[in-house]
Amino acid sequence: MRLKTKFLCLIALLLAVSLGANLAWTTTNQHKQMENELRVQGRALAQQMDSVWEFMVLNQDRLAQVAFTENGAYQGLHCAIAGRVIGQMFTLQSDYTTRYVNFNPRNAADTPDDYEAAALNAFRADRSRADYYGFAEYDGNQVFRYLAPMTIEEACLQCHGEPAGELDVTGYPKEGWTMGDVGGAISIVMPLDVYQQSERESITQDVMFFAVMVAVCLIAVYIALNHLVTRPLGKIQTGVEQVSEGNLNVQLTYSESSQEVSALTTKFNAMARELADTYAGLEDEVADRTAQLQQANEVLEHQRRQLEAVNAQLVDENQYKSDFLSMVSHELRTPLTSIVAFADLLSKQVVPATEKEARALAGIEANSQALMLMINDILEMSRLDAGRVKLNPEVVDVGDVVGMVRATVGPLAAKENLAFTSEVAPEVPLVRADFDKLVHVLQNLCGNAVKFTPDGGSVKLEAVFDAAADQVLFRVIDTGIGIAPADHERIFEKFAQVDSSSTRRYNGTGLGLAIVREYAEMHGGSVDVESALGQGATFTVRIPVQGPQEEGKEKGNGQAD
Repeated sequence: MRLKTKFLCLIALLLAVSLGANLAWTTTNQHKQMENELRVQGRALAQQMDSVWEFMVLNQDRLAQVAFTENGAYQGLHCAIAGRVIGQMFTLQSDYTTRYVNFNPRNAADTPDDYEAAALNAFRADRSRADYYGFAEYDGNQVFRYLAPMTIEEACLQCHGEPAGELDVTGYPKEGWTMGDVGGAISIVMPLDVYQQSERESITQDVMFFAVMVAVCLIAVYIALNHLVTRPLGKIQTGVEQVSEGNLNVQLTYSESSQEVSALTTKFNAMARELADTYAGLEDEVADRTAQLQQANEVLEHQRRQLEAVNAQLVDENQYKSDFLSMVSHELRTPLTSIVAFADLLSKQVVPATEKEARALAGIEANSQALMLMINDILEMSRLDAGRVKLNPEVVDVGDVVGMVRATVGPLAAKENLAFTSEVAPEVPLVRADFDKLVHVLQNLCGNAVKFTPDGGSVKLEAVFDAAADQVLFRVIDTGIGIAPADHERIFEKFAQVDSSSTRRYNGTGLGLAIVREYAEMHGGSVDVESALGQGATFTVRIPVQGPQEEGKEKGNGQAD
């Protein structure tokens, strides 16, 4: 929507709201003015009727002299009769209705309706009240009703005073009123047809006048917006379009519409000149920057080639290291296997002659087993680094895994005078995992727990089910020497030991926990530790129940099928 259209819509909305407010205000004022006029007219009519009544009262004695017949019957013109007749005549000769009303009237025609009864009650409740008026419905039409009180005066007491019940000259019982009592009310009903028509005509004229003024204002605002805002902004828009098309030499002519537009024009011309000056030397600067970028690209390309060469060398060296470790470990394991076999055969067939021979034989067997474990760890890590380790997932019973670990680690713990226990929670489900690698993970953790737990301590292996994470949690809990919090992450690195004193006291390659982490992550799980120095350690391995979905998954060098 254009700016000019927005302004016109806003002004039209404001004027429409103003028109509505003016209409409501005019209607209210016209209605109030009509009410005041009707009230004044009603008061005047009531005063005229009251004057007729007063005239009849003042001349009642004179009329009474000729009001009686020879036999004493009253046939005179009574004030009440005269007032009623005058009111009826006035009603017949005009659109107004005039009555004299009272509670318990002598004439049934003077019985008040609901509105007149409310007025009589108001007059009796407040004798100082001069009138009672308002708009109401009468015979199905909207009318203005006006009532004025009729106060009892001295001349009225002759027919309406005390004692109550005594017959007056007309033969009616007296009401027993006293001076100042409200004897009734003059009721005037005035039609509103003429007034309502006049009100509508007045409102129509006001609305038409206001509408004409609104139209004039809109035309004036439209012309002013077009001259002061729209036309100058259109020129500036044209200049911006020319600049966007590459014409930087455009200069706008100044407008006399307003200071703001002139200032905007000045700023635009200054911007256009600045852009032209900047663009003039831009090509040379672009050429210089292009040359600089080309030189920088050549340097970066040279560095990239150097990095590729270094990376290739590192890959070759890493492969050489892995091949070397694999070869050495394999060559060492062949004779070591024979040593282990001969030591086992010797321990079964030869009875040591002395305790010294028994200790020597046990030392050969224990150290050969430890050396075999170290070589196996080195071989396994070499295979991991070379990417030759594959995961073979299958449906595994956790109880079988724990049972095999217990059968392997239990005797080692007994030799070290440690209590080894295992527990599998009843709700632990079957898992999809590599059976051998899962056994290897738990054997490593339990073996470490046995190695770092002093005599008389305990090692516990438990398996529980975490339903929220859909994982099986294997916990290895020991009462060993513990691990400082600062070393919790470092112990899972390759060839890492807790400290030098531990290295001297406890043998090992420092590859066991690194292999544990690798195998756990190959299953889509994790491993963590909770420990403090001197307070034992708890290793937790988390294995998803579903496990890996692909057969033959490989791990090593960041590559996997």
